[in-house]
Amino acid sequence: MSLRSRYAIHAQRPCPTCHQTTDQTSVGCKYSTVDVPKVPKSYLKHIQWVCDWCGNCDEEIKEVLEATDKTKIVKRLLSIKEDYDILGFTLSSEPNVISIKIRLPSFDMGELRAIQWKQRETGFITVDELLKVQRAGYQRPTVVPPKPQPQDVATLRKRERQRGFAGGPRPYD
Repeated sequence: MSLRSRYAIHAQRPCPTCHQTTDQTSVGCKYSTVDVPKVPKSYLKHIQWVCDWCGNCDEEIKEVLEATDKTKIVKRLLSIKEDYDILGFTLSSEPNVISIKIRLPSFDMGELRAIQWKQRETGFITVDELLKVQRAGYQRPTVVPPKPQPQDVATLRKRERQRGFAGGPRPYD
């Protein structure tokens, strides 16, 4: 089984031809299974690098372990603060135990962002709306933080696909 992905990565790596560290470009990546099955499951990652100075093509081979359930759980827990509006986040671990402590706001951040948007669009808000913003700890609607965005590219692509299929009809251009 072999999976291919196409992308380009620029890095400084040692070149065997130039005998010094040079700028190199990754032009391909291929995953293949190992000859002898192992526990935990692993793959071989073949990365092709091209030296920008001499054009030498070099292949780097790494053994990559498949993510375990524990690793997947920790990654998901760490993405909570990128997905939701929270005030504080503490993650601690002991052998076979992961503890998480989340401080939630006592106000609705979606409503505060709606007030911020209304103020930006119309130029004014009501006194009641201003009091909601100030009770939440912000002086003005302009200082309400934007909605958190994940840093993971795969998550961003997944959400973009979901928006594309879940949205209404697209306008004709």
